[in-house]
Amino acid sequence: MIQIRMMKPSDMKSVDQMLKETQLKFEHLKIKVDHCYVVEDGNQICGLSGYEMTGENRAEVRYLFVRNEDRGFKLGDGLFRAVLNHLDHKKVTQVYIKSEESANGFFVAEGLEIAMKADEKLVFKVDLPDFFNKPCKSSRGNA
Repeated sequence: MIQIRMMKPSDMKSVDQMLKETQLKFEHLKIKVDHCYVVEDGNQICGLSGYEMTGENRAEVRYLFVRNEDRGFKLGDGLFRAVLNHLDHKKVTQVYIKSEESANGFFVAEGLEIAMKADEKLVFKVDLPDFFNKPCKSSRGNA
């Protein structure tokens, strides 16, 4: 069973193992358990997303990752929405994501606007709760 949930301290070993298996450089991540969500399939962590508060009503999604073999099943979409929902409940109104070029398509597909370019990366902006007031991509306008 797939579950998206807040990370627990006991997940750190599984998260470290998942990140070591990737070709990406994650040494710079400062994982704060209480600011992270994970995707869990059975007893295996297969995705991770974390944020940091950058102001009273602002946050930045610092990372969003799903293992290669688990991509294509909308797990990244669910993980991203879980983090945004959590931030919405914390009364955050603006969320920023500084994206690597390889992930830009994901954020564009999510309907995010490009706020600026910084450090050779695109910065996307999400206005909450407006993000959740838009119909889902699969919505056909039927109530």
